[in-house]
Amino acid sequence: MEFNTQYRTQSRYEFSLGCKWIQNGQYKSKSKVTLNLLKQMGGELVMNSTVPFRYTVPPHSQKGDDILVLYEAHNQIGKLYIRNLDNLTSVSWNREHLEMFQSAIHRQSVELGKCVEDAVQEEMTISGDMGLQGNTTKRMKRYFKKLEAYLKSKNYTANAWETIRTQIWKFVIQLDLLAAANRRFTE
Repeated sequence: MEFNTQYRTQSRYEFSLGCKWIQNGQYKSKSKVTLNLLKQMGGELVMNSTVPFRYTVPPHSQKGDDILVLYEAHNQIGKLYIRNLDNLTSVSWNREHLEMFQSAIHRQSVELGKCVEDAVQEEMTISGDMGLQGNTTKRMKRYFKKLEAYLKSKNYTANAWETIRTQIWKFVIQLDLLAAANRRFTE
């Protein structure tokens, strides 16, 4: 039993070290583009706009769960915009920047998926559970469902979309901090 615990910890640590896309700065670069596109696709971000609920990205974990959190976060952001694409008619965002934003989020999701693919299979085989990531993922999915419900309750108005755009911008900044913690932890 002790061997399994040591192996799981070692496996997760190696997994954290193994995401070269984060370690070599490509994540940071693509995330900077994502933040700029969020700003450029609409007017000024409304910093005092809030939704009646919050989600805070968890702090860095030594277990490597942070890469799984980054991966799931990008998936959820992408789904929010793709599922509601037909409901974006109320906003006068620059469509080219919106498409580029969606493409950047998708690219981040794909690259992070490469980082987690083998490690998730290995972790599930070894321990049968996903550790902290499972609860974090559930809370994150609930947050994005609430964002969608908020949009629907506001009839997908331009103001509601601007609020969501600002919330996603703040969320991506939190993800950047998590990725930076991952880089510092593995250096």
